[in-house]
Amino acid sequence: MKSNKAIDALLGVAIGDAVGVPFEFSSREEMKLNRAKDMVGYGSHNQPKGTWSDDSSLTFCLAQSLLNGYDLKDIAQNFIKWKNEAYWSARGKVFDIGITTAKAISRLRKIIEGK
Repeated sequence: MKSNKAIDALLGVAIGDAVGVPFEFSSREEMKLNRAKDMVGYGSHNQPKGTWSDDSSLTFCLAQSLLNGYDLKDIAQNFIKWKNEAYWSARGKVFDIGITTAKAISRLRKIIEGK
């Protein structure tokens, strides 16, 4: 099978993210005792093994939009779709969204809708 650098990069994002999700918010001391060496489930966010986070989902939204060229409105619409419909989420739901990310996407929606 021929390698595709873009796909390889996106898979790397998802794999690295999925390895890290169960350890999010762990202290340095906790990480020294329980190193992230493999995919495990039900850690910080109580998600099954292999679940990626909003970091990967938003990366996929961006990548998909860029396939059609650089269009800020399309990128924003994909982000909004992720937040509201779990688009490009690992398991069909948004299980974690930071306050700043949620506010930014809500602002994008207001801008697009003209409110």
